Amino acid sequence: MLAQAWHKTLRGALGLYLDFQEFLAPWSCLCCGRERDSADDGQSVSDDKLLCENCIESLNNKNVGFGPVCPFCGNPNGGGPCVTCHPPAHLHLYYWGNYENELQECILQFKFHGARELGIRLMEMAHGPMLRRLTRLENQLIVPVPLHKRRQRQRQYNQSELLARRLAELCGMEFCPNGLKRTRATFQQARLAEDMRWNNVRDAFAVPPPLVPGIAGRHILLVDDIVTTGATVYEASEALLSVGAARVEIFSLAYTL
Repeated sequence: MLAQAWHKTLRGALGLYLDFQEFLAPWSCLCCGRERDSADDGQSVSDDKLLCENCIESLNNKNVGFGPVCPFCGNPNGGGPCVTCHPPAHLHLYYWGNYENELQECILQFKFHGARELGIRLMEMAHGPMLRRLTRLENQLIVPVPLHKRRQRQRQYNQSELLARRLAELCGMEFCPNGLKRTRATFQQARLAEDMRWNNVRDAFAVPPPLVPGIAGRHILLVDDIVTTGATVYEASEALLSVGAARVEIFSLAYTL
């Protein structure tokens, strides 16, 4: 109930802000940046005033939902161990689309430029094509990949928590926003070479002791915005499994092939 009220309040505040912004300057799509007045090809503003209809159509056509796949090599693993990786990887990733084109631009706006409502909108768009894949995951506990406190203060929000919260609302799953914590600050993964990313996040996650009883024995759906090498979700999954989680699966908006 509180989560729904929070979501409605955020939408209402954003609507007022966008109306005021449109009064001061022409509306522009958060993805492609085109202004309404320059849309001479007939593109129109969508009802949510975040994206133009062209970008929405492109996002829906290109991102159809994938999984389960191995988060390390991207090969389908059918819910079992990945036979390509050595040793065989047991984690399973579900994701909406590849990290490119419109989806990449939207995630960048959401993650680094304060477009919180755009991330929520992306999750709502992803929910439809992902529903049939996530149906088998019912009754799981949804846990977001956490940010370190210092980085969350700088960004003012955790993008993975916003995504996880909305997914829980849409799927009717239980949501545990603080199921994981960062034990230390790390460098931004995107700025590191692939071989350095594993060392960067090694032992960087833990389950807060008071929450261990609620994690033990549960099936966990771990939510992040992007999966690239799989290092972050692997370390986060290991922290959950180490306190007795029965199984951990991963959902991400995007995957970098």
